[in-house]
This record gives sequence, C-alpha cells and structure tokens, in this order.
Amino acid sequence: MDIKIIFYTLLTSIVTGINLVGVMIVIWGFVVASIGFIRMKLHRHSSTFFLIEANKIRAILGTYILFGLEFMIAADIIHTFIQPTREDLLVLATIVGIRTVISYFLGREVEEARHDQGSQKEAEGQ
Repeated sequence: MDIKIIFYTLLTSIVTGINLVGVMIVIWGFVVASIGFIRMKLHRHSSTFFLIEANKIRAILGTYILFGLEFMIAADIIHTFIQPTREDLLVLATIVGIRTVISYFLGREVEEARHDQGSQKEAEGQ
C-alpha cells in the first residue's frame, strides 16, 4: 500500500473522530440542559427563581456548544490539510468564519449569564 493512502486514511479517520467528539459534546450539553430545565419546571417556584435558573441552564448549554464547536473547527482544519484545494480552503474559511462568529456571540452570552449569577450571589449575600 502507498504511504500517502495510509496517511490519508488515517487522517480522515482522525477528522471523523474529532467531529464525532464535537457532536457528542453538543448532544451531551443538550441532555444536561434539558434535564436541568425539566427539573426546574417540575418544581413550582417564583418567576424570579425561574429566570435565575434559566440563565444558569443557558450558560451551561452555551459552554457545551462552544466546546463542541472548537473540536469541529479543529477537524475542519485537519481536513483541509489533507485536501488543500482552493475550494476546500474557501469552504474552511467560511465554516471557520461562521463558527467563530457563533462562538464569539455565544461566549459573550455565557459570560453575561455568569456575570448575572455572580451579581445575584452578591445580592443574596448582603
């Protein structure tokens, strides 16, 4: 067997594995957030409690999505290394650009939710 074919097959398998890890992280985050949401809805609390808990759940889900996206971006970069055609580079640039924008705004939202939680803890402590 040619070494290039073995190398290509190995890297393709690695890319697939990294993508699967990224997808599994996002799915796991969805499961964790869904369980948290269901638990929150089963307990009858005030709307203030609901808003606080919903913010926590959003921060958790956002963190998992961001982490999963990082894996998928890494897989796209490796995939482009395997087949560096002009079209692949344009697709990679587009995908990385879109995912970076999503990551940026999702990261800001997660930070805002964490900041709100810290403010709420300080208010409760006073």
